[in-house]
Amino acid sequence: MNYREVKAVQDDSCHWYIIPNELSEEFFKDLADGDMCDDGQFDKKYSQYMTGGDLNNVQLYTRITQ
Repeated sequence: MNYREVKAVQDDSCHWYIIPNELSEEFFKDLADGDMCDDGQFDKKYSQYMTGGDLNNVQLYTRITQ
């Protein structure tokens, strides 16, 4: 299995996304780009990370180290 560190983030419409950590800065930069949001490019780029509803409906995992 391939695990990646992720962040749970929201857009301005309160939609939840689970995105890879390395995309978090780019996500917020793109979210602030009104043209990118208006022409659908934001949704095209990040739709695969949308939870489709409440964050509590997504199974999250953590790695436990001892």
